[in-house]
Amino acid sequence: MTKYTVLVIGCLALMAGPALSQEVVIDGFPVGVGGDVNQDIFREYHSDLKAVADTLHKYPLARAIVTGGADGERYRQNHDAKNPGLALGRAHVLRSLLVNEFDVDSAQIVIRTHHVKTRGARFRFASVRIARELSELEARLDTVENRPPVEKHFIETKEVASDPIESLGLQFGAGLSSSPFGVIPIVASAVTWKRVVYVEGIVGHTFWNNKFQFDGLDLDTKRRLIGGYVIIRPYENLPVGVVGGWVRTEEIAQDYYEYTRLSEGLVLGLRASPLEFLSITGAYNPSKRRVASDQISGAENDQFMISVMAHILFGGEK
Repeated sequence: MTKYTVLVIGCLALMAGPALSQEVVIDGFPVGVGGDVNQDIFREYHSDLKAVADTLHKYPLARAIVTGGADGERYRQNHDAKNPGLALGRAHVLRSLLVNEFDVDSAQIVIRTHHVKTRGARFRFASVRIARELSELEARLDTVENRPPVEKHFIETKEVASDPIESLGLQFGAGLSSSPFGVIPIVASAVTWKRVVYVEGIVGHTFWNNKFQFDGLDLDTKRRLIGGYVIIRPYENLPVGVVGGWVRTEEIAQDYYEYTRLSEGLVLGLRASPLEFLSITGAYNPSKRRVASDQISGAENDQFMISVMAHILFGGEK
């Protein structure tokens, strides 16, 4: 009977209070930062947070929902958790501020998290709002009466299976590659699975003329390249992957559009990404080569190829 009396009194108190819910949103948390944040980020919100605390003091049956948010921004340094953990950390630092600085009863605070794939400072936030719904009061009373001596102030979430389509991504790149016959501008496109496995096609062609002497003739030539690579990058925090594939390079006579020199063979090496948008590939290329007058290719095992490309990547989240 006492429980229902308290419930009725709480309902009347809430109905007599302000009609609109209070909410404070602190956004713009730095990338990769959760609970370990400079407290200055809260300074301009102190008056609003005090108003929320005053409401909670006035209505002991009311509760505050503190939400931590994280975006889809990827980062390599100064990270102590993945993005969902950052969202939880941002919520906890705001909860600690309410409890320790504004003397809010911790039993009145419930923590939630919100994690999205979209990038942007507005999704890296911590917020607090007063939950004034009368339908939640009975459940709240049960929570307060039956909570364990040491309460964990967060909601435990289960892992949700990811959509296979979300794991697929597309990468496009452009740059320069060495070859047995000189430098070649290249473009590339790749399909990626969770940014771990990349299947990449590469084509290249020079737009300037070279010279090649054949049977006493000076021929204008251009170089072209075509190839395919598989790149595997098993470690998220190590920007290096293993490269394997096949590449064919030709020097083409412009008058006949036939090759004067040809090189093709296996490619084995490493790809490093010192920046998220830049890659450097170094690979051993034990190629076979021939010129137009040869009927059979000859093995040349001294070729080392290097390429530099700028990339843009869409999708393929881990």
